[in-house]
Amino acid sequence: MILRLIRGRGTSPDVDALCVDLRATLGRDSGEVAGPARFHLGTRPADEGLDVLVTAFWASAEAAVSGDRREISPYRLTQRHLADVVADVFEVDETILRRSDDEPIAVRVATGTFSKPGSDIEMLDLLRQRAPLIGDEMSEAFVGRRMVGRAVEVTFVSAWRTPPVDRTLDGTFWPDIALRYDRFEVGVYMTVPFGA
Repeated sequence: MILRLIRGRGTSPDVDALCVDLRATLGRDSGEVAGPARFHLGTRPADEGLDVLVTAFWASAEAAVSGDRREISPYRLTQRHLADVVADVFEVDETILRRSDDEPIAVRVATGTFSKPGSDIEMLDLLRQRAPLIGDEMSEAFVGRRMVGRAVEVTFVSAWRTPPVDRTLDGTFWPDIALRYDRFEVGVYMTVPFGA
């Protein structure tokens, strides 16, 4: 599976228009379009306007490229409505899906970078062990990795149906893991509901 983290900037009307476009193109009533397996739209306040995140999970890189070519991918739709759009692509190593009819209220993206060869393997193993232990407030999670030059980035993307009771979303879940990264950051985005 391939994960795209698509980021851009816009205003509330821009986000509303993107939401309408995503719903019409990829939502429940859009028909068979062979789009991403899952996607979420989230925002957080910025100095000017909103920082926007679209997470898109594809069965393969080929499926994502095909969606781009057919102009139905969240990446292409986001480019229509927002400024400064960039997409980071991760290979998904581990997926946790918990059955829920609730739309998530937030998406959390925790990303760390390693420069020491092989360090990412140990971190991926720890994330695989610990992610399933998080409470039912988390409805889904994806662990992915990518190469950035000679470094490896590992990301833990999680969607939340309610806030966790034992931690804050913008904090470090596991300090012993975070301390091993060369660089570590967390971003939390409130999801924009798509409705029926």
